[in-house]
Amino acid sequence: MIDDVAGVREVRGRLIRDLAPVPDVAGLLSAVRSARTLPREGVTRSGIRYLVHGAGCRMVADDGREVDVDLVVDPATGERVEAFDAWRVRWFLDEAAGDGLDTAVVNAACRRLAVAGSLREVVPGRWFALGPD
Repeated sequence: MIDDVAGVREVRGRLIRDLAPVPDVAGLLSAVRSARTLPREGVTRSGIRYLVHGAGCRMVADDGREVDVDLVVDPATGERVEAFDAWRVRWFLDEAAGDGLDTAVVNAACRRLAVAGSLREVVPGRWFALGPD
């Protein structure tokens, strides 16, 4: 699953690099909703398709891998962070490799990765974010 964390970083990183000077997903939502400088759906230079939705963004790489994040308030800091839950990780794994894993198994793996420092558990047992690079 650590390779999958790298895959999430890679897809998200390509999106943000392609949309520079947009700094992150929160900036993308602002560019779409407030500034209206970007469309709600689009394709970047490197082929990442994106769709801004209710609380976040779905990103789809040209090879079909999907990454979907929501902006979630981190109770520890009060700041909004890009987070995903086990359902979204399972969706990514299914798209990437057809693993068909159970959500509880994925949630447990995310918790182990959080303990190891690869992920950060934002809301215990529910929301996770990428750890430091």
